[in-house]
Amino acid sequence: MDPIANMFTQLKNAGNASKKEVAISYSKLNLAILEILKNKGFIGAISLEKKENQKYPSKIIVSLKYKAKNELNFSNIKRVSRPGQRVYVTSSRIGELMRGRSEVLVSTSQGIMGGYEARKKGLGGEVIGEVMQ
Repeated sequence: MDPIANMFTQLKNAGNASKKEVAISYSKLNLAILEILKNKGFIGAISLEKKENQKYPSKIIVSLKYKAKNELNFSNIKRVSRPGQRVYVTSSRIGELMRGRSEVLVSTSQGIMGGYEARKKGLGGEVIGEVMQ
């Protein structure tokens, strides 16, 4: 299964179950995406869980943020580009995808960044996902 889609599903399911925290498998890509979501205010704190004899962390613990009782800070999070169908955009088309109320996650040549930042730097790339407020 696609690890990014799996992470997005875990976040939605934990929010629907009103959980305070969710454990997600560690990867540098997952951590970069979660850092962007944290900086945009969609999720709370991020911490890494590492076992004694391991070099790298095994899990990322994410605390979720809620607007009101049982209502997540984001209404929906979805994977746009999939392993079977990649979606690429230029910097000028990023604004069309964002539609004002959503944030687009873009994998550029300078790393993963939010749509606004990629557009400001004039970078396009693969659209990883979309987070709607």
